[in-house]
Amino acid sequence: MAKIIHTILLLCCLSIKAQKIKGKTYIATTSVSCMELSDGGGCSIYQYCYLQFEKKYANVFFKSVFYCSSKERELEFDNSNPEVKKYSWKKEGETIIVKGFNNYGILKIEEGKLVGTKEMNYKEFVPTEFKEELCQKK
Repeated sequence: MAKIIHTILLLCCLSIKAQKIKGKTYIATTSVSCMELSDGGGCSIYQYCYLQFEKKYANVFFKSVFYCSSKERELEFDNSNPEVKKYSWKKEGETIIVKGFNNYGILKIEEGKLVGTKEMNYKEFVPTEFKEELCQKK
């Protein structure tokens, strides 16, 4: 009996944790690519999508991070000031709808992550996971 009560309490706590989106930032890796440089070096490029949830709005922006064979080359690709777009959002059950931002469809809350889908090759839908950024700047 104690195990059943413990399990129910644990499930309730996880459910409550999943519902608190406001004030959190979620990040998804949206692409990974390589670039060959004319000097013989190269860069690995990781692109991320950020969702920052406020009370009524979600700030959405994309950021690329370059890892180059010459560290000096990384500075040439700095994008530390990405364009931030603001969208209204709402939670319905275990889904998050970011109105006007349809890149990943309706987001589902699953195990503390937000999961959306990205259309690829005109008919293939690829799941995209947004994980909570744990070390957020306050």
